Amino acid sequence: MPNIFESLAPILFSAAQEVSVEDTGALQSISLNLDDKRVAKGDLLKIPIAAGGTPVEFVPGNVTPQGDSDTASSVDVQITASMKRSWHLTGEERRSLENAGTDKEWIRLKVLQEMRSLRNAAESDCIDAIVKGASRAIGTAGTTPFSSSLDDLIGVRKILKENGCPLSDAQFVCDSGAEANLFKLSTIQQAYAAGSDEERRKGILLPQFGFRIMASAQISEHTKGSGANYLTNATTPMAKGATSTILSGASGTGTIKEGDILSFEGDQSLYVSHNEVTAAMQMLAIGQPGVRKTIPVSTPITIGESYTPCLAFDRGAVVGIMRPPAMPDNPTMQQALISDMRGLTYLLLEIAQYGQITWEIHLAWGFKVVMSEHVVLLLG
Repeated sequence: MPNIFESLAPILFSAAQEVSVEDTGALQSISLNLDDKRVAKGDLLKIPIAAGGTPVEFVPGNVTPQGDSDTASSVDVQITASMKRSWHLTGEERRSLENAGTDKEWIRLKVLQEMRSLRNAAESDCIDAIVKGASRAIGTAGTTPFSSSLDDLIGVRKILKENGCPLSDAQFVCDSGAEANLFKLSTIQQAYAAGSDEERRKGILLPQFGFRIMASAQISEHTKGSGANYLTNATTPMAKGATSTILSGASGTGTIKEGDILSFEGDQSLYVSHNEVTAAMQMLAIGQPGVRKTIPVSTPITIGESYTPCLAFDRGAVVGIMRPPAMPDNPTMQQALISDMRGLTYLLLEIAQYGQITWEIHLAWGFKVVMSEHVVLLLG
């Protein structure tokens, strides 16, 4: 459709060039390359998952054997949010701004701020999806990482390698506290240790141990649930690789929340809860590749403390769908697509009403961890 905002085009272009405000490292680190043009809010987009098998001995013969049976699986991704920001001006209010010569600048600033609001909301949802879809965790809740070295990054890399992550496009997204600690390290500040003074002079973080390092202003503390005294199933142990257990009815109160950190007595690994539990005898799920050792029956489960996460993952492990929502034609409503510096495209509407004009900016999104074994949390 033709550009129906001709008088505002220079203003909107200016807003798009100046929209960058808070860090949105999560949105910049996930896979946003899906062909989602036909996906509507609530529709499911299936991502195929192929499982590996156990190698068997090759035996030559005169008859070609049939291949092993396999069952295809998939992970569903959907657009879960279609959000907007809106504002309006009456005819008299707009005339007042025009008389002062500030009408175009006001619109520019308003567009900038509302794109910022939607982008930050999407970033927050993206982080929430990554946290709740992670496989394992490492670190100490309540202690900001990187206080003295890069060892924490080596720890998350070790877990990802154990889980089979290729680390070909490894991403690390941290909060401002962890980022500040990184900049304080001598290995970053001192040119002889860092290899150059680029990080110190430009205020950037170069890749470390294969991770591209980004920051996010939307990372916040995960508050643990009230769950306590839960036990694994009383009759069936969790075999190595198991991802769920029906909790024992003998004990357990309170809530285990999605994203809570779990540990099983006798296993030093930290796992991430993938569902909410509110009572005994319910199923508790964790991410792939499951528990690292057999967990006996009636094993006590410890719920970790509240934490602020840093996120380590392979880009392809997290899928995002982001697009302007579909909007039918309306003779009283004019439409235009505008983009920000992060590459996100928004739908801008100008709606003529009775004695006033309403503007709206829209953005739709959905996020999903499709390979939890390639996502690890660093606790802080």
